[in-house]
Amino acid sequence: MHQLAFVKVSALLALVTLGATSALAPVTVLYAGSLVTPMEGPVADALRSAGVDFHGEPGGSKKLANFIAAGVRSPDVFISVDPSLVAGLGSRVASSVTFAQTSLGIAWSDKSHFASVLASVQTGKTTLLNALETPGLRIGRTDPQLDPKGVYTIAAMKEFAGPQEEQRLLGSDGNPDQIFPEEDLLARVETGEIDAGFFYRTEAIARHYRFVPLPAGAASRISYALAVMRDAPHPEQAKFFADFILHGKGREVLEAAGLEYVIPADSR
Repeated sequence: MHQLAFVKVSALLALVTLGATSALAPVTVLYAGSLVTPMEGPVADALRSAGVDFHGEPGGSKKLANFIAAGVRSPDVFISVDPSLVAGLGSRVASSVTFAQTSLGIAWSDKSHFASVLASVQTGKTTLLNALETPGLRIGRTDPQLDPKGVYTIAAMKEFAGPQEEQRLLGSDGNPDQIFPEEDLLARVETGEIDAGFFYRTEAIARHYRFVPLPAGAASRISYALAVMRDAPHPEQAKFFADFILHGKGREVLEAAGLEYVIPADSR
């Protein structure tokens, strides 16, 4: 993928220009649902203060990429987990960059019926596999057909536990008892309806969940890509948003939420 090529306008000039009108300038962004908490909170607030109205739609990255490819959505910017989904959009993308990474693990809230069992994993008293095997413990994950995290979950568990144990714990790839939309799974874990879910570290930090990472390997090779779309309805706002996320206040917010940036802050 090629690096983003930005118009060399200072951030201050962009702020003045975008904030000069009486109505907020809109930017439409399809983004990985794992970023919903910071995106709809501090990121949206900071953009609004800068004169930009954030129109965000979270979801499984594969589902969102399919929407774009089919012409069902025409966003200004697409943020995806799995850079290959951006590459697959071909000429629809004006510029793109793989900008950050995270890791995958098990997360739970204090309302989980098995919070004490899961907490014993953090202290080393119980292994993660033993905790997940606890009778009655309800596991949640996302759909591998729609969300890269669902794919990473299956791959990481096969690598970590072995294919037979992975199938025993997770069932079929599309097991309806475990699969939920990304945002729905977050809410169910928060209320304790689901005892533990497979989440990125960023999600756990943003929701104040307890988190145990899966062993390094498939679970630690997870990257985020940002693409400015060629036919962006609001091209100036799209460039401003990209700079905001990659180098500005948005970067500060996402780093605080646990995202690990892989590009320098000053790499404009």
